[in-house]
Amino acid sequence: MSKKSSAQVLAGAALVLLTVTGCRFDGVNSLPLPGTAISGDTIEVTVEMADIQNLVNNSVVKAGNVNVGAIRRVDVDGWHARLTVQLNTSANLPATVTATLGQTSILGAQYLELEVPQGADISRPLRDGDTVALRNTSEHPSTDQVLSALSAVLNGGGLQQLQTITLELNHVMDGREESLRSLIGNLETFVGGLNDQRENILRAIDNVDRLAGTLGAQTETIDTGLSTIAPALAVLADQQTQLTGMLESLGEFGAVADQVLSSSHDDLIADLTQLQPVLTELAASGTNLPDALDLMLTVPFPVSTIDRTVRGDFINLYLTVDLSADGIMNKVLPSIPKGINEQIFSATQAANPLLAPLLPAAPTTEEGGN
Repeated sequence: MSKKSSAQVLAGAALVLLTVTGCRFDGVNSLPLPGTAISGDTIEVTVEMADIQNLVNNSVVKAGNVNVGAIRRVDVDGWHARLTVQLNTSANLPATVTATLGQTSILGAQYLELEVPQGADISRPLRDGDTVALRNTSEHPSTDQVLSALSAVLNGGGLQQLQTITLELNHVMDGREESLRSLIGNLETFVGGLNDQRENILRAIDNVDRLAGTLGAQTETIDTGLSTIAPALAVLADQQTQLTGMLESLGEFGAVADQVLSSSHDDLIADLTQLQPVLTELAASGTNLPDALDLMLTVPFPVSTIDRTVRGDFINLYLTVDLSADGIMNKVLPSIPKGINEQIFSATQAANPLLAPLLPAAPTTEEGGN
């Protein structure tokens, strides 16, 4: 076959293809290629993407890492792309499926991945003519985005700051290894102590929480207290000069009292020392002194019962006499004056016991002899 015949055959084949596929021709990728054909029943759905990067016709569509379809056409709708996707009905995808633009490797081909969100409603299947809305689509970072981020890190990015931090840490730790080891040990002890006091800390937090709850429940009472105390604070503020003068006067009084006590220190100690025996005997007297005061002005009747003693023309007298040996030795005899006591024990003649203490003392033998 001549070259002219070959050219005519190719031109005819192109004309046939244009006639079959319509008036639009977007290159070889616009035609079904070997290996991208889908067998069995299929459906066509529309997927809206904000950025398709390098995604082209005949790109693979996967679900669960399994090929379930292919992209048949890419259109532009305003500021986003509309993908016409042919899917095999055997994939059994729900209408709530989401689409993500992925890439097989750093330099590999891009593909469209369909996923079912966790917890999504899967009762309605994906049908022919359905649309995966723009809000349900996304894309993984592309190779150029990854390389750009890596370039930002390597060129004056985080690594440089990390190097500076490492150098400064070396300067700080150089020659201080023992101190740092001790610090780590102390931190371990501190953390261990906190761990041992965990229950107490939790209890304190719970108590603070209960206190906060109680204060929260008493908000009105606290507000009333603060509102009530405000006038008192105002009075104190108005009387600040008087309070200051009182405190200054009190300070002067304390200085004078200190001076007086310091100058009379020895005399005060001497007076207290001399008063000690008196107070000791007074304490030893017990109830004798109060009982004596009860009889002092109304002998022989107690003042507490004098109003009931004289009833008309008679006197009520109830007398209790203790004539026991212990009473005579410890109460009666010690109450008799010393001179009268000696006269009683030195008398040899009988005497009236009621009148003897009142009579003049009888002359002794020596006095009679003289």
